[in-house]
Amino acid sequence: MRALRLIQKVSEDGYVHIKVPSEMGERVELIILPHPEVENYEAMDYMKIQEASGFVRNFLNAETEDVWNDV
Repeated sequence: MRALRLIQKVSEDGYVHIKVPSEMGERVELIILPHPEVENYEAMDYMKIQEASGFVRNFLNAETEDVWNDV
């Protein structure tokens, strides 16, 4: 996956202007987050918390959960 991280200032009218490199293609996905310096921003990403808990590996990969695939 290719990613481009930008930190941009939002204009007074609420717009952010971005020049997308041509190699990114015609469709891109935008995820907009508050900048850590602006908001009370949690340092740890929630996906990392889920990975650290082992829930996906231990529960969703369990053979007992495979019965749902037969429904």
